Amino acid sequence: MNTESQNPETSGAAPSAEPSGAAPGQPPASTASPTSEEAKAAGAVELPFQAEVQQVLALVINSLYANQEVFLRELISNASDALDKARFLALTREGAAEQVGEPAILITLDDAARTLTIEDNGVGMTRDEVVQNLGTIARSGSLEFLRANAEAAMKQKDGGKLQLIGQFGVGFYAAFMVASRVDVQTRSMLPGAEPVLWRSSGAGSFTVAPGDREHPGTKIVLHLKDDAREYTKAWRIKEIIRKYSDFVHFPIKVNDEVANRSAALWTLPKSQITEEQHAEFFRHVTGGYEGEKPLLTVHLSIDAPVQFHALLYVPEKAPPDMFHKDRRAVRLYAKRVLIVEECDKLTPMYLRFLRGVVDSEDLSLNVSREMLQENRTLSQIEQQIVKQVLKSLKDLSESDPERYATFWREFGRVVKEGVTNDWKNKDAIAELCRFESMNTEAGKLISLRDYVEKMPEQQKEIYYVTGLGRRAVEQSPHLEAFRKRGYDVLFLVDPVDEWLVKALNEFDKRRLKSVTHGDVDLGSEPEKKDQPEEAVDAAVAAVKAALGDRVKDVRVSRRLTDSASCLVAAEGDPGANLERIMKLIDQSTEESKRILELNPSHPVVKNLNILAGREPGSERVKQWSELLLDQALLVEGVVQEPAQLVRRIQDLLAQVSSAAVSNQA
Repeated sequence: MNTESQNPETSGAAPSAEPSGAAPGQPPASTASPTSEEAKAAGAVELPFQAEVQQVLALVINSLYANQEVFLRELISNASDALDKARFLALTREGAAEQVGEPAILITLDDAARTLTIEDNGVGMTRDEVVQNLGTIARSGSLEFLRANAEAAMKQKDGGKLQLIGQFGVGFYAAFMVASRVDVQTRSMLPGAEPVLWRSSGAGSFTVAPGDREHPGTKIVLHLKDDAREYTKAWRIKEIIRKYSDFVHFPIKVNDEVANRSAALWTLPKSQITEEQHAEFFRHVTGGYEGEKPLLTVHLSIDAPVQFHALLYVPEKAPPDMFHKDRRAVRLYAKRVLIVEECDKLTPMYLRFLRGVVDSEDLSLNVSREMLQENRTLSQIEQQIVKQVLKSLKDLSESDPERYATFWREFGRVVKEGVTNDWKNKDAIAELCRFESMNTEAGKLISLRDYVEKMPEQQKEIYYVTGLGRRAVEQSPHLEAFRKRGYDVLFLVDPVDEWLVKALNEFDKRRLKSVTHGDVDLGSEPEKKDQPEEAVDAAVAAVKAALGDRVKDVRVSRRLTDSASCLVAAEGDPGANLERIMKLIDQSTEESKRILELNPSHPVVKNLNILAGREPGSERVKQWSELLLDQALLVEGVVQEPAQLVRRIQDLLAQVSSAAVSNQA
């Protein structure tokens, strides 16, 4: 086993009870290091741990950590590194001893003796390397971080469990979480190297003596504590291996039975992976059922600016927790070893539906939660993943529109979030967005690119309307002039669309314009180009006086052709749909006053203009003004005072019916 890479940056601790009768940090008498006489007889030397090692070991032995089982992951990782280095040394160092047998990691369990043995036939260590690697630690800020967190954890109410990353970075010293004594038998591949025995109970010293190992490699024997007996059970060891070390590329044998699958699918060339293998691995990472398969596969192997492999899947169905924004399901590996099961630093929130793995050779296991949050390597990996996933989705939309439509139905609302919070990729995400529109049949979707390509030559802006659904917006009076001129209008009916259009001001150099906001100038209707528009100034003034500050303004409309009136929001003000959404979030949200527009060609407005000219300020003028506002509100599904609306309609009907009877008489 190679422990050269383990230093305090790999240091941590986990739940570990002291053996009965032992002082804190001290071994029980039955497992103490050899006496001085025994040491001299065996040619052994007892050496003190470096001061920082003693502090680390004290924390490992005495502190309560959240994840004790990671000791095995750390030791397997060391063994794997030793096997890698053996292969390299055999090719580069003349006279190096040969490996005996195929490279492998062997784990032997003895319940009666209460021992766990892990052995590799890797590079091994010389005596000097044993003393250096197992007795000293290079200076690092990790020890201070560990100590500070340990002190803080002791004050917590949850029993003082220390949360580094649950399973991060305890290195070789993790063995002392579960072992009252650790024996290391090792022999280096270097020419002339002699076997060495290292032994310690995790107190203030360790013993180094001549060993009896015949071949290069390392064997570690853990004499387990009373409360760690579960680690002599084969099923428990296999469970840990499957969780953390399933894809270590050397066989890991537990009592001679291979416990890991060894082949990390994500490291293989794309051409060598079958659809069946993808489907099987997809079910493995998602916990899915037989028959489930991914909708899209994204397989990456990146060398620069950071080296990593990634195998990511888009499911066919949205997971139930997709709208829990803190939920991620991409696993982070370092050199094929699992370090975070649900890593929130690999994908942005709007890609939280991705499932799969990311594995980096450039990422160290030796990180705390704080270091992970600020890790530049992870940031670079995320940028590459986003770029490649967006490209793959764009390719899918062009090569297989039907499959892409399936993707969009399941995940479109989440992808749209990216327009609002990923300004670097805003344009690429906008290309992926799909919407219904006035000129498409219900259920059919178009892209912004499709919309622009179909725009009439005289149309300069991209028009849209927001609302609760297609049925709610397609009968809106705001669409009348657009419909007559053949201009399409996008139907933005997801709540997130309100924020999307605020972030996406334009597409392909064309401004996005709401048909319910501000003024619109579409010119005269084609059939009325030579007909002057009638002035209805008296009606406008009368309605403005009657409604007072209930509206922001009253003006003649350029968007109405059939309806008598409609309400529009001033440019920059929130629209009715956004206010409706905000009220659901916060009942105290105040409504903005809006502008009432009147259709100068409508008979009701024309007649009101005549009536207002004859009897301005009369009760009938006020009543008609109120009805024009009520009609506009009713179309939007908002009736502020239903009883008064009914009375006004009844009064108007009475007047009309009386006039009709009088005319007949």
